[in-house]
Amino acid sequence: MGQKRFIAMLLASLLCTMSVTAQQAEISKKQDVAVFALGYYGYNIPLEVLANVDAEIQGVFVNLGRFNVLGQTERFSSKDVQEFINLIQTAKQNNTPLPDEVKFGDVQLTEGLLKKLYGAFVVVIPTIVDFKVEKPNNEYQARIKTSVAFLNVAEGTTIGMANIETTGTSRETQTKAVAEAINAIPVQLTYEVRKIPAFTLRTQVLQADAFEAKMQFGTDMGVVVGDEYVVVKRSTIGGLVDEREDGLLVIKDVGPQVSTAAVRYAGPTLKEGAQLREVPRLGFDAEPYLYYMNYFGTVYGWDLGTQNLTPTNGVLAAGLKVAVSRGFYDVRPVVGIQLNFDPALWLPVIAYAGVEYNLYLRRLALTGTAALAGASNAIVRILEENLSESDDPWFTHYGIKLNAGASYLISRDMRIFANVGLDYLFGILGASYGPFQSYGGYGIAAGVAFKL
Repeated sequence: MGQKRFIAMLLASLLCTMSVTAQQAEISKKQDVAVFALGYYGYNIPLEVLANVDAEIQGVFVNLGRFNVLGQTERFSSKDVQEFINLIQTAKQNNTPLPDEVKFGDVQLTEGLLKKLYGAFVVVIPTIVDFKVEKPNNEYQARIKTSVAFLNVAEGTTIGMANIETTGTSRETQTKAVAEAINAIPVQLTYEVRKIPAFTLRTQVLQADAFEAKMQFGTDMGVVVGDEYVVVKRSTIGGLVDEREDGLLVIKDVGPQVSTAAVRYAGPTLKEGAQLREVPRLGFDAEPYLYYMNYFGTVYGWDLGTQNLTPTNGVLAAGLKVAVSRGFYDVRPVVGIQLNFDPALWLPVIAYAGVEYNLYLRRLALTGTAALAGASNAIVRILEENLSESDDPWFTHYGIKLNAGASYLISRDMRIFANVGLDYLFGILGASYGPFQSYGGYGIAAGVAFKL
């Protein structure tokens, strides 16, 4: 009887140990990557624009903090990328030695470099696969498609492919349009790298309560204020591990090895040792909204096409506010654009930029925004598009835009909001009537925010 009890206790102990081991959080480690220069063979890209592109692309991997980066000066063409991948995969599968050197088009890889890549590195090869500059109307429009291959050389496998399309415009020069398109590559590349499963950070909770949690990783792994992590709940069903999201944390403070996060929502899984997984995002919140504004006094505008005075007491507007989330927590920069549906003022178009402050109370957030605004109207915008030879906008009004309200997080990626607002625009022409007069008012807005 004693022997049976001992065996039962031993089996129970082993099962318990296996269960604990299975529930241990995965902790990411720094990875070695070799980043090649941007390949652009066959495309006439201005050299002055390309001067800093390689440094910017390599800077993406350095700034992410989760990599040891070896920069390479060689440039692959798009057709050479697959040949290089095939070479590595064949050598791995057949266990054959690498050649003394390999040449792909204008790229020559020495035996020393091949051995270094072959033994340890994830190789990153960015190439431009399409490039166009057109001038259909009054401005240059540049479009660049960049393909980035991620190759695990040690295993001879392709981790992933990222296809990035960026655009740029300029009424002044082709070079400025191309530069704008190229400067947009690092933002998208950062996002594409973070969302590849092999590069997405996994870490653990060190300490937690209802409103705040401490997690392993800080600047040592490139954690940034505003980054988000989900709490992962694990269970074993039929020998398979089932992972479900059970909470959302937003980083509010970053230390050398430990970061502090605000708890937006969480279940009972949030406790010491809980698994956390990074949520890759571009780093913006897009907030479309509808806004009804009562004018401070009756506004007398002109009917479109005439100068007949038309009294208006209020107006419906539609807008889009964009807040930068990655790199910021409670105080965030914002930009936006708004169209007032008032034909008597020739459909005012308002652009604004400023800051917002957020007070987070788990799913609830209280927000206040202050911004400087510049405005014109639909007619002026049409004239600007067709006649202006400068990238500087045409503004007929300057003023302020203020609002305060609340939002509620209904899911990991979406929240609803409502606020009260005040707009006032000073007409620079000093007109008392018509579309160039000063105007303003107060009202209420509501919308849905999408976390991108």
